[in-house]
Amino acid sequence: MQEFFAAARAELDRARGVTGLVVREVGGATLFSQRSDETFPAASVIKIPLVMALYADAAEGRLSLDERMPVGAIVGGTGILGDLRDVRDVSLRDLAMLAIALSDNTATNRLIDRLGVARIDARMAEWGCVRTKLARGMFDWDAQRRGLENVVTPSEMAGLLERLVCGELVDRATSDAVIAVLERCQDDAMLRRYLAKGARTANKTGTLEATRNDAAIVFGPTRTIVVAAFMREVADPLAAVHILGLIGRGAARAAGLDVPPLPFDAAAGA
Repeated sequence: MQEFFAAARAELDRARGVTGLVVREVGGATLFSQRSDETFPAASVIKIPLVMALYADAAEGRLSLDERMPVGAIVGGTGILGDLRDVRDVSLRDLAMLAIALSDNTATNRLIDRLGVARIDARMAEWGCVRTKLARGMFDWDAQRRGLENVVTPSEMAGLLERLVCGELVDRATSDAVIAVLERCQDDAMLRRYLAKGARTANKTGTLEATRNDAAIVFGPTRTIVVAAFMREVADPLAAVHILGLIGRGAARAAGLDVPPLPFDAAAGA
């Protein structure tokens, strides 16, 4: 399967910036890996373990997904809550959907408020994530000035996705519920960039000024592949999302999916 990633490898050799990634068959071999244990700015990919922690607590009876939270303080960036003037409170279930599907930062902050950073950190430690950290809310500039950053490693994020696929987030039903939320992610500009329409994926992207990230489960007829790809110090954002698209395309081929021709002439990317 190594040839499936030849185009991505060639582009990475030419790219400026730092890339860490893991592409792994669930229950099988690692297909593509580099800088897998280095930390990278998490951006909105940190919303995956946040939602996992929420659903795990709900499954264990610590809270109810029907519980409602006030919309509260609106923050910038992606999302829709700031534009919904007549919505005063939202269920935890819908906040999770907004955080993933539309990467709503206000919804994300309400979930962090409800769970607490310490609780989320404890969950990640329970799952073996010793370097991945949710340290602050979205657009919390005061916390950022104090040096608090949300960070992730490719290997730990791939492990979280595998946990979901294997039904190990409390139980099969809870794992499947989180996968269903991730399948609603609307951003197809990165790992999903060159996949066929209708290919089953569950993912969450993340973007900062010089960061392009995506973490995905790719479901195929022969195998399931998890991908965690993080790019920092990005000099050319268009080149970065192209590379992520090639990685995602390779993962889809490894999963046994048919992929369409690339929408340009690239000898290395056939």
